[in-house]
Amino acid sequence: MSKFKKKKSGALPAISTASLPDIVFMLLFFFMVATVMRENTLMISNSLPMADQVEKLDKKNPISYVYAGKPSKGYEKYGTEARIQLNDKFADVNEIVQFIYSDRSAMME
Repeated sequence: MSKFKKKKSGALPAISTASLPDIVFMLLFFFMVATVMRENTLMISNSLPMADQVEKLDKKNPISYVYAGKPSKGYEKYGTEARIQLNDKFADVNEIVQFIYSDRSAMME
């Protein structure tokens, strides 16, 4: 007579989690590289134009931010007329030249 084996239960085998740490670290590195931390707080309302061409900048450090527009929500205490923002500070028109000269001298170092 032949020997019969019992059929195993129809349950599925456990899912292998051996590659799960690799996937988690890959996602972690992706978000660390792709995330940009905000350097300046925008204190004016600014509507940006649509970009049709993108050019990557070589260095981020020598960049100075100059914005012009009406103060946004939360900054109404500075008035409702258009203002100029140099990096993180409101400035007058006559302060722009001094700001540019100070930034240029800082870049030379």
